[in-house]
Amino acid sequence: MGLGVDPFVAITALILVILVVPMDCQRPQVVNIGAVFAFDSVIGRAAKVALEAAVSDVNADPTVLKGTKLLLLMEDSGCNVFRGSFGAFELLEKEVVAMIGPISSSVAHTISDIAKGLHFPLVSFAATDPTLSALQFPFFLRTTPNDAHQMSALVDLINFYGWKEVISVYSDDELGRNGVSALDDELYKKRSRISYKVPLSVHSDEKFLTDALNKSKSIGPRVYILHFGPDPLLRIFDIAQKLQMMTHEYVWLATDWLSVTLDSSLSDKGTLKRLEGVVGLRQHIPESVKMQQFTHKLQSNRSVNAYALHAYDTVWMIAYGIEKLLNEGINITFSYSEKLLHARGTKLHLEKIKFFNSGELLLEKLLKVNFTGIAGQVQFGSGRNVIGCDYEIINVDKSGVHTVGFWSKNGGFSVGAPKTRHSQKKTSFVSDEKLGDITWPGGGREKPRGWVIADSADPLKIVVPRRVSFVEFVTEEKNSSHRIQGFCIDVFTEALKFVPYNVPYIFEPFGNGHSSPNYNQLIQMVTDGVYDAAVGDIAIVPSRSKLVDFSQPYASTGLVVVIPANDDNATWIFLRPFTIRLWCVVLVSFLVIAVVIWILEHRINEDFRGPPRRQLITMILFSFSTLFKRNQEDTISNLARLVMIFNSFPLPLPASIACGQARVPIGYQAGTFTLEYLTYSLGMARSRLVPLDSTEEYEKALKLGPTNWGGVGAIVDELPYIELFLAERTGFKIVGEPFMHRGWGFAFKRDSPLAIDMSTAILKLSETRKLQEIRKKWLCKKNCAEKSNWNPEPNQLHLKSFKGLYLVCIAITVSAFIVFILRMIRQFVRYRRMERTCSLPRASWSSSPSMRLRELVFDFVEFVDEKEEAIKRMFRRSDDSNNNPSHVGEVQADTEMGFFMKKRGVSMGLMFLCVFALWVLPIQGAGRESFSRNSSSSLPSSVNVGALFTYDSFIGRAAKLAFMVAIEDVNVDQSILRGTKLNIVFQDANCSGFVGTMGALQLMENKVVAAIGPQSSGIGHIISHVANELHVPFLSFAATDPTLSSLQYPYFLRTTQNDYFQMNAIADFVSYFRWREIVAIFVDDEYGRNGISVLGDVLAKKRAKISYKAAFSPGADNSSISDLLASVNLMESRIFVVHVNPDSGLNIFSVAKSLGMMGSGYVWIATDWLLTALDSMEPLDPKAMDLLQGVVAFRHYTPESVNKKRFKARWKNLRSKESLKSDDGFNSYALYAYDSVWLVAHALDVFFSQGNTVTFSNDPSLRNTNDSNIKLSKLNIFNEGERFLQVILEMNYTGLTGQIEFNSEKNRINPAYDILNIKSTGPQRVGYWSNHTGFSVVPPETLYSKPSNTSAKNQRLNEIIWPGEVIKPPRGWVFPDNGQPLKIGVPNRVSYKNYASKDKNPLGVKGYCIDIFEAAVQLLPYPVPHTYILYGDGKKNPSYDNLISEVAANSFDAAVGDVTIITNRTKFVDFTQPFIESGLVVVAPVKGAKSSPWSFLKPFTIEMWAVTGALFLFVGAVIWILEHRFNEEFRGPPRRQIITVFWFSFSTMFFSHRENTVSTLGRFVLLVWLFVVLIINSSYTASLTSILTVQQLTSRIEGMDTLIASNEPIGVQDGTFAWKYLVNELNIAPSRIIPLRDEEEYLSALQRGPRGGGVAAIVDELPYIKALLSNSNCKFRTVGQEFTRTGWGFAFQRDSPLAVDMSTAILQLAEEGKLEKIRNKWLTYDHECTMQISDTENYQISVQSFWGLFLICGIVWFIALTLFCWKVFWQYQRLRPEESDEVQARSEEAGSSRGKNLRAVSFKDLIKVVDKREAEVKEMLKEKSSMKLKAGQSSGENSQAKDHETPRLDR
Repeated sequence: MGLGVDPFVAITALILVILVVPMDCQRPQVVNIGAVFAFDSVIGRAAKVALEAAVSDVNADPTVLKGTKLLLLMEDSGCNVFRGSFGAFELLEKEVVAMIGPISSSVAHTISDIAKGLHFPLVSFAATDPTLSALQFPFFLRTTPNDAHQMSALVDLINFYGWKEVISVYSDDELGRNGVSALDDELYKKRSRISYKVPLSVHSDEKFLTDALNKSKSIGPRVYILHFGPDPLLRIFDIAQKLQMMTHEYVWLATDWLSVTLDSSLSDKGTLKRLEGVVGLRQHIPESVKMQQFTHKLQSNRSVNAYALHAYDTVWMIAYGIEKLLNEGINITFSYSEKLLHARGTKLHLEKIKFFNSGELLLEKLLKVNFTGIAGQVQFGSGRNVIGCDYEIINVDKSGVHTVGFWSKNGGFSVGAPKTRHSQKKTSFVSDEKLGDITWPGGGREKPRGWVIADSADPLKIVVPRRVSFVEFVTEEKNSSHRIQGFCIDVFTEALKFVPYNVPYIFEPFGNGHSSPNYNQLIQMVTDGVYDAAVGDIAIVPSRSKLVDFSQPYASTGLVVVIPANDDNATWIFLRPFTIRLWCVVLVSFLVIAVVIWILEHRINEDFRGPPRRQLITMILFSFSTLFKRNQEDTISNLARLVMIFNSFPLPLPASIACGQARVPIGYQAGTFTLEYLTYSLGMARSRLVPLDSTEEYEKALKLGPTNWGGVGAIVDELPYIELFLAERTGFKIVGEPFMHRGWGFAFKRDSPLAIDMSTAILKLSETRKLQEIRKKWLCKKNCAEKSNWNPEPNQLHLKSFKGLYLVCIAITVSAFIVFILRMIRQFVRYRRMERTCSLPRASWSSSPSMRLRELVFDFVEFVDEKEEAIKRMFRRSDDSNNNPSHVGEVQADTEMGFFMKKRGVSMGLMFLCVFALWVLPIQGAGRESFSRNSSSSLPSSVNVGALFTYDSFIGRAAKLAFMVAIEDVNVDQSILRGTKLNIVFQDANCSGFVGTMGALQLMENKVVAAIGPQSSGIGHIISHVANELHVPFLSFAATDPTLSSLQYPYFLRTTQNDYFQMNAIADFVSYFRWREIVAIFVDDEYGRNGISVLGDVLAKKRAKISYKAAFSPGADNSSISDLLASVNLMESRIFVVHVNPDSGLNIFSVAKSLGMMGSGYVWIATDWLLTALDSMEPLDPKAMDLLQGVVAFRHYTPESVNKKRFKARWKNLRSKESLKSDDGFNSYALYAYDSVWLVAHALDVFFSQGNTVTFSNDPSLRNTNDSNIKLSKLNIFNEGERFLQVILEMNYTGLTGQIEFNSEKNRINPAYDILNIKSTGPQRVGYWSNHTGFSVVPPETLYSKPSNTSAKNQRLNEIIWPGEVIKPPRGWVFPDNGQPLKIGVPNRVSYKNYASKDKNPLGVKGYCIDIFEAAVQLLPYPVPHTYILYGDGKKNPSYDNLISEVAANSFDAAVGDVTIITNRTKFVDFTQPFIESGLVVVAPVKGAKSSPWSFLKPFTIEMWAVTGALFLFVGAVIWILEHRFNEEFRGPPRRQIITVFWFSFSTMFFSHRENTVSTLGRFVLLVWLFVVLIINSSYTASLTSILTVQQLTSRIEGMDTLIASNEPIGVQDGTFAWKYLVNELNIAPSRIIPLRDEEEYLSALQRGPRGGGVAAIVDELPYIKALLSNSNCKFRTVGQEFTRTGWGFAFQRDSPLAVDMSTAILQLAEEGKLEKIRNKWLTYDHECTMQISDTENYQISVQSFWGLFLICGIVWFIALTLFCWKVFWQYQRLRPEESDEVQARSEEAGSSRGKNLRAVSFKDLIKVVDKREAEVKEMLKEKSSMKLKAGQSSGENSQAKDHETPRLDR
């Protein structure tokens, strides 16, 4: 089958193919390539030679280009962006296919936009700015490594030496800013930061540099990072040397600019001396034959450096690309650009610039080039960066420049060439990397610490509580100005010594000094930024850990309950053993028994016979004396004895002394978290809780008891406080076990590096035992008895328990005495009445009242002393005397009274409390400044102003109308410019850097005095260089990029707000809701990148961060956005900040909606672009509102005014006439555009009024372009541009957007933003933000008159409706939705498997640690999918250090198990708060102590035995004295009496004394003493029982110190940190340490001992030891105290949010009691062993326990002896012999008083009276009374007295 083809047509086609195709594929003879760079520069001089050599070599090589020659055309950019751009235009005019260069990153940014517009590849060999990305600049390539790589190398170097903060010194251009931004990002990954930035202008003079470096000296860090272009003069080091900044404390790290500078010139000795100690980077060029040949060829040129080699390779790369292009038959053609056709007719002839038609194809070929050049492999990878990024680490000393090591991306640091390490995986530990010795500044080899105390920087403001109680923890030192001291302060200051840098700080006390402050307020002030940290006795609780970061705890604590040991409410505690009913029954039983015994004994026992009254008393005394089994009345009948046997039981009082219970109300320490815990966690009513401030109030409240106002039944407080309280106050005790275990830590602001570093330091303090020393210093002054076993109940008995019983005894005694006295008085009155009825004379009574009273008292005493029988007999005689009056005289004669009187005084003291209060009234003042201006004459008829923006955009459409309204208003207003017309020249930038640049040039052609615009920040960067060159101010109304700084762009000024302030507002918003991480979605151009870079800096200051940066290219399609958002959705953060352009930004939300990312849990924050877009939509699109529901957006705030409303009305009228679009509505940028025109007008008015004129002149640098088709020489310089710019900066007036005034940084003052919440009905304002007050709900201008206040407590916003119509603020973080659960490493233990072990359950593991982790995960506010992976072979315990290494190396996301928190591990991972306390202890074999034959003496101390024995003897003597006159059993020969005293006293110990007491005083003393003996016996029995039943153990190992001093082997658990601790910290020889695998090896090693191949002791952590002792049936004991104190925690990767959240969850578990339940589940053992060897001294009873009881006994004895002595003395006075008659007669004649007749008392006679029997004495007194009566009767009959015979004393 054939085809119907015309033969003529076929022949014609064949001819055309033969003739035409060869013509089209014909190779060009010459291909032009351009090169733009600074010829006269360090890099340029070497590069020029290399480029020329490369072109020569290419043209000489016949295998390349095959006959086509390369022609290199070079233009000098002169280190100037403007000149570089026009050099590029001149090269393009010559039809270059590619352009090499530039060297400068700033020039590269500008030319890259031109390359993008004209489609020619731009290949740079030296522009290293990392933001020169393919997304924004698709035609830009570079053959040198990106600066991001060398920033990674620098960060690794900083991390290698452990520095945390650096100061960056950089050039304020694209190279410096963007490089340092990349450095900042890398540092943040390593938890380091740039603490201070020093931007330097390219044209900075020596004074500026000196001032900048001097200012940096006042900051603490001493590590300087230098990043700018090569400087042959090395000025920075000259100035640093003059400022003495090249000394041993400084570190200078330079990027590769230093090596380029040094490699390009000969370094003399002076240069090397200046640079001594500097460390820098140099691109590593591998050795090769080609490189040697090239360097040999250029030997005459001594400026060869790495960039020259890259320049050489760049020419070859372009040659290979052109070769591939030509081989595919592609022609090299050019055409005129359609974008520049509108420029026809202008003087510049920009329309003659040509477009490279095959540019995209050539770019494609270049990207596929792969060859080995002299600089190494030339091949492009992802991101169009060359592969391979190795650096040499160079060090300068006096002898030269030395390579001390290498760095590669994969291998890190090494001393060998990096090519051997490319295949290695970089580890997370710097210990695997090495560098050679480095000479540091000053010539030393010791690494500088990198930090000093700042000269003038503000030190850390650390708040400390001003306590009024428990001042041992923290207090303000007396007689000192704000000097703080205490346990917590010493821990803090000592921990700072272990921090690897100096931390300047000041302590600021918080509190009024009258009561302890509220600790929650203290934490809140740290959160609000009032203070940087809080140091003190601050408990780590969940509510606080949500606000601040805590260090690891330095003191363990927990809540305990303290009550009175024998509190005042237990006054009647001796009654508590029985109920009230039982007491009643007991009392009735005593009485019933008495009656029963009386009935049974009455008939047969004389003791129970007699008068009824006597028998009743006998019954009662008999019944109650049975309490001590000392009833003196014997029972005779058998029935009575039987009754006595069953009723003689001892009252069990002492056994229940300590059974009192504390009751409500409850006291707590004011200001602590205890109130919150008791009310919220335990649900106690606040009315039951009593705040207390001091130990005095504690004691007072406990003594008052719950029944009295202000008293409490118990106090709940933290254990350290209670320990101090109990050490100072006796009589109180702790009941129950501590609950809600906590710790004290130091509080820092969120994500403060100090929180981690101080945690490490605290662990180091514990490991070095410094923490224990500080504790002993402060907390062991009064009591330092550390106990490993908690003993809540005391063993001793206290006096207060018997206070009520003593009161009862006293009350009964006093009552009996009063009844007795009343009875005596009644009888004595009767006796006196009987006397008055007597008819006998009473001459013996004195007439003096005082004498009568004396005689009356003596009569009463004598009457009381009579026997009851005698008194009754007298009364009977009186009754009989009615008929016989003589009896009355006899009775009267029996009475003669004596007098004795004693006075006693009582004194009282009063105390007064004075309170003094001060307050300070702040005084404020303010002032204002104003300026005046002078008027002038002569004005030009018109002035041109340019306007450059994108017409077809949201901003452009609104701005164009605003410009037109503004020009009209200015020209109409006769008060301004006065006749000078303002013309505006428009140019469309068309959203293109290239077109914008061309538009700017066309504006300049019109001799504009100012240009308004552009709206694009990217175009702003480009045309600002034009403004700099031509001195024309550019006033942008919409370019908000914060890097458009005055240093690099002095002629750029923005009339809108800088995005720096907007990013501060967003950071404040993130901080307001306490979010910590965000995801930034931004357009990858200058506007997006630089804005987000500033946001990252500001967030870092607030301890937040950008966790992921999602950049997309301008104009990206929905597919690219969808892919980007899909990757974003895999991140953990749900806070999205969107910073894009208004015209395309809404696509992001539509794609997000389709991906389900606009629902609940998400937070979308948009910068001002969103409101710009929405405001431009008229009317609002309901679909758009539904799409954006819940989004929070910011908008420039412009205050409402009448002029603003009028302008909006005019603007809308004008819009309705010129446009019918629905998306060109009014937005805030229209106001800024309007104000920009008026700003120029006002400035021109002032400018002209000052006599200035407008003139232009030719630019001399453009004269050499006259021969070019592009007439750039037509551009003119505005001669008065600098002055006009200054006038603009000095303007101050009110426009539509508010106050128009500029600060020193050329930013508008009073930046403010609206915060709007997008709802279905439209945007709704929820508040405002200003840099003056932060967030508020009132307009910012109303607050400007008030002092600035941005504290957190003053921030206010209205309610926000979040995505998903949720009111509650989202948590902002979820587990990453990437399908990969957390990989959690769990140690595969072979011992102590109850902590963590393998299991067949779904989790695969089980144990105590696993249960805690699972319980904590359940408390997290988000799901955390995770899987457990066992780590270890299961044959031995794995190395926990290696497990931590795997977490740090990203092999695991976390480690869960019995992982101890120690210093070395905290350097690589983040730990949670500990979930169990731990510490190293020593376990040693013990043996039972031999029973001592003197064990019976141990219950009492020596002092107690001595006092008790003395009291026994003393009571015997007292009883003998009281009984000797009455009781025959206490009479007899002296020897017999002494034996009786000893026997009686000591037999009372067993209540077995045979001698009965007869006297009342004797019986009373004995009754009290027997009660004391009962208590002593009971206490002795209880103590002896405790001593004999508790096993007494001994060990030859006394503790860690004993082990260190010996040479015996020590066992440790395999895999734990104990081995390293003993070796590294305690310097124990490794040969002594024996690792043990499991419990069986533990027991075996301990049992064998050191002689049998075992160990002397085992050092292990406390939780393991508890299990070991239990499983060994308590055969071993711990000796000594814990010598490290730490805990177990879960380990997470650095900066993991889970570390903080899990810490909070663990604290919540403890607060809810779940932690204790899990512990009881897993760690409850069958045999609970006493941890330490018991000390019998703990069971001994001292004198202090009974001093009160002994004191009462002494008082009773003293009273009894006093009464006895008084009675004896009185009797002796009555029995003294009478005076002789002669003496009496002489006395009467002399009128002497009766008292003078007394003679001296004879002591011998007194003793005789004492030794007489009482009956004999009474008989003698009776006889003497009878004789006196008879003498009185006979005296009336005889005038002279008769001698009376006196009874003799020896009778």
